[in-house]
This record gives sequence, structure tokens and C-alpha cells, in this order.
Amino acid sequence: MRTHPVLLDVDAGVDDTLAIAFALLSPQLDVKGISTVAGNVPVKSCTRNVLLTLEILAPMLHSFSPERGRTSPPVVEGASKPLREKLFTAKEVHGEDGVGNASKFYPRPLQKPLSISAADFIIQTAQKNPQVTIIATGPLTNIALAIRKNKSAMKRVREISMMGGAFGGLHNTGPAAEFNFYVDPDAADVVMQSGIPVRLHPLNVTEQCIVTPHDLQAVRNRMLQEYLLSVTKFYFQFHRRTEKFLGGYLHDPLAVAAVINPSLFVYESGYAHVEFAGKYTRGMSVFFPKLNPAKEAALPEWVSRTLRRRMNVRVAAGVDPVRAKRLFLQTLSAQSARK
Repeated sequence: MRTHPVLLDVDAGVDDTLAIAFALLSPQLDVKGISTVAGNVPVKSCTRNVLLTLEILAPMLHSFSPERGRTSPPVVEGASKPLREKLFTAKEVHGEDGVGNASKFYPRPLQKPLSISAADFIIQTAQKNPQVTIIATGPLTNIALAIRKNKSAMKRVREISMMGGAFGGLHNTGPAAEFNFYVDPDAADVVMQSGIPVRLHPLNVTEQCIVTPHDLQAVRNRMLQEYLLSVTKFYFQFHRRTEKFLGGYLHDPLAVAAVINPSLFVYESGYAHVEFAGKYTRGMSVFFPKLNPAKEAALPEWVSRTLRRRMNVRVAAGVDPVRAKRLFLQTLSAQSARK
């Protein structure tokens, strides 16, 4: 089976952990590496969480792909703070450690991150793997730094599939923003204006997909099932307290699902900006398709300048939640059962 090269850029909270397992256990994806970024928790906690997840998954990776010698991908530790803003975390959602306070039940990971900056690692991965897709599930600081450092190399990236942004009045951080864009709005806007093809999966779409403890019991590998139930327990209880259901949103796994099967989503093409200077609207997503200037009042210069560029952003306007969750659970269940 032909696999698609991907690089994961994560702020390893609970749903990032689900996305990492999903990507690594998918036979359609070849994970070339994982970079961490401060977001849900400080970056050192994110790195530890990724390494812990890789140790849990390691036996399964070898067992389902011995012919390719699949092993745990390299991990690099990335930005510890946003480009300009002070770091804002979500420990109330993901726990003090980012994985629902479950890390205390497991020994410290043996694998260490590589001694290279995340920006350099992303650039090198793009240079070595033309048409690689970046799956970004946290603040976009690392990717923005890579673009600023070597934009020509980053132009080799096939696309960036990300979880971020919010439309239709939805928000989960302040009155106008989704968390990832709120944490580093400057970086998000750099990525949107880079010209690199982007597929954006916003909060109003990802909140259509919910996973429950009962769903995760379908994971047939006992070690993985126990790990995922332990990691998600705090996350699920947060939603029971705040939204009256026992479960959690599959925010980040949907950015993975989009690479495996884009037909799960309905997309609209256009231009995107992220507000980074507003007093009340930090991190707000602004999206518009190509406008008809004849029907508009005099356009602001930034709009006219935007319209002269090629549309590079596709925003998910809808998802088939049943098929998306089925793909997620079947991937975890089928592949983990091979061990």
C-alpha cells in the first residue's frame, strides 16, 4: 500500500495524543517525525507526552509493518513560547501534565528528542520529502519560524492540514477565538499568508465529532486501551462538568482523518487571516472566498492585496461525523489488534 509522508506538529494534550496514535497506526500514513510546541501545556511536558505515547505504541508499530521496519519516528522539541504573546495554556482541560495527569502512572520515557530546533527539523523534512504534509494540531509557532527561516524550502510542503480557527460565532478561548489561534495569532497569520496550501478544520466542525469511554473500549490492544482511557479520563470529565456529556471532541484527530480520507469533509476555498492586533478579538479567524469588487464598496488595501494572491486556504464547512469517528476507531482497533 502506498503511504503518504506526514510530519506531526503538536502541543501534546489529550486530543493530540489521540491524533498521534491515529496517525502512527494508520497504514496510509508514514510519519517522518514529530515536533512539539508549547500550547496546551509547556513544551517540555508536550515532549514528554509524545515520547511516552511512542513507547506505548512501539510494539504495535513493529508488529503491523515489519517489512518496512517501521519504528518510532524522531521527536524534536520546539518553541517554548509564542512569537510575541505570553504563553497561554489549557491545563484545566488537559490536566497539569497535558495527558489528564496520567503520566504519573508511567515511567519516564527512555527515548530522547533530537538536538535540533523544530524549525530546522521541519525545513529538513520538507527538503528530504517533497510533497510531505504537515499535520498541525497546536499553535503554529514552529511552522511560522520555519517559513520565516526558509520559505523556499517550505514551499515544497504539499499542504498543511490543521486544527484551528472557529467560525459561525463559536469560540473556546475568549469571545472570538479558538485556542490554537489565540495562543499564537501572529504565527497563525504567517502560515495563512505563506501561500502554502492549507486545509483548516475549525472548531465549529471538529465539535461535531465526539468520542466516549465506551468508544475507546473497542481498542483491542489492552495496553493501548488502558493508556487512552487513562489519558482521556480528565478530558472527558471536563466536558461532563462544562457541557453535560461524558466524552470529548475529536478536534485533532480530524486533521489526521482529512489526510487519510478527504471525502469525509466539505471544503470551501478562499483566503484566511488571523487577527493578531485586536484588543478584543485576538486570534479571531477571518475567512472569505473570492469577492466581486463590483459589488463591494471601496475595498481596504489589505483586502485588495489579498485578492491579488492565489487562494491557498480550504476551510472545512462540514464533516460526516459517523464516518470520521468510524475511521478513527477502526484504525486504532484494527492495527492495535495485530499485536
